[in-house]
Amino acid sequence: MQMRTPKIISFEGCIGAGKTTLANYFSKYFKAGKLLEAYGKNPFLKEFYKGADVKFETELGFLLIHYQQLKDVLKKCKKDLIFADFSIEKDIVFAKLNLNKEEYKLFERVYKYITKNIGIPIKTIYLDLSFGVLKRRIFQRGRKYELNMDMKYFEKYNKKIKRYFRNISDSEIRFFDVDDLNLRAKDRKFEQIKKVILNSKI
Repeated sequence: MQMRTPKIISFEGCIGAGKTTLANYFSKYFKAGKLLEAYGKNPFLKEFYKGADVKFETELGFLLIHYQQLKDVLKKCKKDLIFADFSIEKDIVFAKLNLNKEEYKLFERVYKYITKNIGIPIKTIYLDLSFGVLKRRIFQRGRKYELNMDMKYFEKYNKKIKRYFRNISDSEIRFFDVDDLNLRAKDRKFEQIKKVILNSKI
């Protein structure tokens, strides 16, 4: 008898949108599996934010870390459903933003191989955050390497990732404006997102 492969619902959006909070909440609520991005494993990230010439290493590093995480959870998780605080599709958005043409072509080849093997989330819930709230969230969480980054970079990425998931992504996408989302207490937005998950064909 063939083992059933868990389905992944991911939360996406720019930095500080509440992806991890919602992945934690809904994995607990639905008694489902959970996958949180291991951004701390990327040895190039802090140097990237300092402006070092490590763009290709940083992006390829994230892609391979995500690949390893997804392979492990799909293989080992005994639940039918997994909530993740990232989609591997965001890696292609960062690559387009940060890499030159030659680097991007190489990155894209690896990305296509990986997504062919592990697929993409069956549903992506996009947490849409205005740039003003985004800046406030970055200051609130206080990661030094983010605070030292030019805010225009985050503004540019915010526009690009929103455009990608609105127009290009192969996942089923649902957008939610989360400027008014209270991440410290369950509110009506949580209930709206819950209904979308309950209505998913899983």
